[in-house]
Amino acid sequence: MPWPARIRNGASALGVSGALLLLAMLFLRPNLLGELYGPLGLALACCAAGIELYRRRGLPMSLPTPRLVLIVPVCLMLADLWRIVRCYVTTPEYLQPLAQDIVLTGGVLACVIIVTRQARRRRALAQGFVLVITLLSMSYVVTAGYWAAAGIGADRFATFPVGGLGPQPVYLPFTVTESAQRVLGHVLPRFTGLGREPGWMALYCAVAYFLCPMVGIRSRLVKLSLLLGLVGTWSTGGFGVFVVVWTYNVFLRRKPDDSPARDFLRRVGGVGLLGAAGWVAVYAQVFGLAAKVTQDEYSLRSREVATQAGVDALLYSPFWGLQPPVRQLGINLISDIEPSGLPAVLLVTTALLLPAALQGPARQGHAVVLAIFLTLLTSQPPGASTWVYVLAVLGYGLRDLWRVDRPARAGAG
Repeated sequence: MPWPARIRNGASALGVSGALLLLAMLFLRPNLLGELYGPLGLALACCAAGIELYRRRGLPMSLPTPRLVLIVPVCLMLADLWRIVRCYVTTPEYLQPLAQDIVLTGGVLACVIIVTRQARRRRALAQGFVLVITLLSMSYVVTAGYWAAAGIGADRFATFPVGGLGPQPVYLPFTVTESAQRVLGHVLPRFTGLGREPGWMALYCAVAYFLCPMVGIRSRLVKLSLLLGLVGTWSTGGFGVFVVVWTYNVFLRRKPDDSPARDFLRRVGGVGLLGAAGWVAVYAQVFGLAAKVTQDEYSLRSREVATQAGVDALLYSPFWGLQPPVRQLGINLISDIEPSGLPAVLLVTTALLLPAALQGPARQGHAVVLAIFLTLLTSQPPGASTWVYVLAVLGYGLRDLWRVDRPARAGAG
């Protein structure tokens, strides 16, 4: 099908409510304006849900969305409930900001599930996300090409507010950056794209890459752009997560069409490649963990200290943690034990992994959720990361491509 026709069909399937969700994405944590305008993101999501409910007025209130998707918001709400109880007992002065975060995340997830009850809408929303991330990545590729010809930083034309960091440089066509990375003697701005920091954009590039086959996008140009966008973030954690998840998705995930012998051989080879992927993630030039020690010692050290604090909390006070629930004190799931307690961390882990365990090992969407989980486990804060959990819901809600593309299953809920 020609691209103009595909775009028209996608826009028709997305509808006004889906378009509002894509717009809300910009204003939700951990994205560009999430720290400043989170309530606006929730308001847009509520408008989308209201439009969808009005459109379906008079029809039976069914929920064709796969039931396992509901595990994600339910477990996240239980985790937030635990944080409220813990906060009330230990440090009640932090209740208000914590309650605001809970309302934002829970409200947005409820709206997303309402809007994406139909498979066609879910697929269109995922396609829209992939398109946005691809366009931003293509912008970075154009910017990098211009830098190669005219010098690094030559096409800066504006600034844009990024998270709580304030105005950050923007380069033509529309490449938002934040901080810089020294590479082979050159200082390169780090591509932050949609995220409030480059590590989140690395995750978004990886998720969009793994969503492509699930939503019928086979373009090599799209995948290459996403990979180059991931490179442009210069994120050690993002690079390592992508390499490991790609190896799992290609070699270790069970594929229903494989014969037992072929499946066994592919998995045996995959185990060896997974070890190689781990080696690359540690020792690769520029991106590897070993390179991070010399290139950005402060970032590595801060994560090491925070993770050790989480381990200490696990050993000495796993139930309550050791610190008041300051927003985003924990910079990954392990360190989050310190401000949130082990029950909250276990419930977040359950929200992300339990649907995968119940679905079985063959689903394509597991690569999406595995990338999210490994990112939160190693390098990014789980607290109030609303859009990341929306992507987990989409990953579980989408059917595998070989099912979606069969005429008999088209439009199934």
